[in-house]
Amino acid sequence: MNFDDIRPYRDEEVSDKIKKLFNEEQFAAVIHKVFPSLTFEQLKAQIQSIENIKDFQKRLIVPALEGLLKQSSNGLVFDGIENLKKREAYLFVSTHRDIVLDSALMNYVLMKEDFETAEIAIGDNLMTIPWVVDLVKLNKSFIVKRNVAKEEKVQASIQLSNYINHTIKDKKNSIWIAQRSGRSKDGDDRTAQSIIKMFNLRGESNSALENIKSLNICPVSISYEYNPCDILTMPELMQLAKGEKYEKAPGEDVQHMAQGIQGEKGRVAVSFGEPINRELHQLEGIKNRNEICNSVAKMIDRQIHQTYHLMPTNYIAYDLLMNKSEFAEHYTEEEKTGFQTYMESRLSQVKGDSDFVHHTFLKMYANPVINRMAVES
Repeated sequence: MNFDDIRPYRDEEVSDKIKKLFNEEQFAAVIHKVFPSLTFEQLKAQIQSIENIKDFQKRLIVPALEGLLKQSSNGLVFDGIENLKKREAYLFVSTHRDIVLDSALMNYVLMKEDFETAEIAIGDNLMTIPWVVDLVKLNKSFIVKRNVAKEEKVQASIQLSNYINHTIKDKKNSIWIAQRSGRSKDGDDRTAQSIIKMFNLRGESNSALENIKSLNICPVSISYEYNPCDILTMPELMQLAKGEKYEKAPGEDVQHMAQGIQGEKGRVAVSFGEPINRELHQLEGIKNRNEICNSVAKMIDRQIHQTYHLMPTNYIAYDLLMNKSEFAEHYTEEEKTGFQTYMESRLSQVKGDSDFVHHTFLKMYANPVINRMAVES
C-alpha cells in the first residue's frame, strides 16, 4: 500500500524541506521567537546544515522544548522508562490533553534516555497551513485523515492501520497515538474501542488477539499541573453536558494549540506503563473481536489511571468537588489557596450558571483522582 500522502519525511528529503521552510515568513517569525538570542541568518545557517531527521530533532526540537519548559512550566519528571527495551518498537497509546506537547514531551524523554523517538499520529484537521505540515513531517509525524467524505472513511482507516502495522513490524519504529480521537478535555481518560478495532484492520493473523500482541502496545500518561486550555474548553464541556452538539469556531484548534504551547503548565510528568502483552493471556479463548477490543481498551485505561502522575491540583479539585478533606495530605494550604485563586480568576472569564461552571471546572481536574480510586477499589 502507498503511504506517500500520510508518511513522515525521510532523511533524503530533509534538506529541501528545511530550505522551503525558511522561505515562509510565518515560520521565520515563529523560529525567531523560539531562539531569540540568535539572528535570523545565524538560525538559517545552523538549521540548514541539518541533514537528517534525528539531527533535526536533536538540534531544533530538543532545544525548543527545553526553552518552552523553562518558560511555561515548573519542570518535567518521568517514570516507567525501565519498562521499555531500547531495541523494541512500541505502539504507545497515550492520554491526550495537549494538541502538540503530549507526543513531543514523550519523545523528548525517549531521546534524553537514548531511545529512538516514536512517529507521531496527528489529525489532518490541524494541517491547514502548508508550512506546518512540512514542520510536523520533519518531526516524524504522519497524518490521520479525519476530514474525508463518509464513503472514504473506511479506506482511510485501512490505510492508517496498514501504516501503523508496517511502521512497527517492518520499520521497527515506535508510534505515538492518542487513546481516542480528540483530547480528553474533561480529564476523563478513556481509550476508544474504535482505535483498537482500527489497529486490527490489517492484522496478518485471523486472531485479533495475536494481531494486538504483534503491535506491542504500551500505555502512556502525560499530566500537567495546570491545563492552559482549561477555560477554552469550558464552552464545549458545558454544551455537551446539556446534551447539545458543539460546533468548533473557525481557527479554534490553532488557538488551543498556541495556548497549550505558551500557557503556564506548572509541573509536567510523563509516565510509561508496562507493555500490555504480559496481560493478554487473560483474553485467550475469547473469539468475539468486539469483546477482545473492549477488554484491551480497558487494560490500557487501567494502566493509564494507575500511572497517571496526580498533582496537588487534582487532589484539591477532588476535595473541593466533594466538599471533603480526604486528600489533604497531598497538598498544602498554600497550594489549595493558590488553586482556588487561579480557578476564580479563570472562571471569571466564563459565561453561564456559576454553580454549573464551577462544578464543570472542578470535575475536569478531579477526574484523574476519581479514576485512580476506581482502579484501586
